[in-house]
Amino acid sequence: MSYKRRSDYKAPRERHELWVAVLAAVLVIAVTAALVWFLRPNRGSSSSTTSTTVVTPTTAAGAPTTTPATTAPPTTAASTP
Repeated sequence: MSYKRRSDYKAPRERHELWVAVLAAVLVIAVTAALVWFLRPNRGSSSSTTSTTVVTPTTAAGAPTTTPATTAPPTTAASTP
């Protein structure tokens, strides 16, 4: 019986192509994360547009209770001519 030696295994892609693909994927993920971070809403805003609920203690008929008091940010009324 004679045996033929098989040829050496050759990968379907070169290592250089693999590294380029990996680096491109990492770059896409990094750019996406940076854009999400920089374009997030209310970034650096010191005033909030949401209303704030403040609980103040009140007395009704001699029993202490708490009543929520809601405050909203000031709004500007547009004047019509």
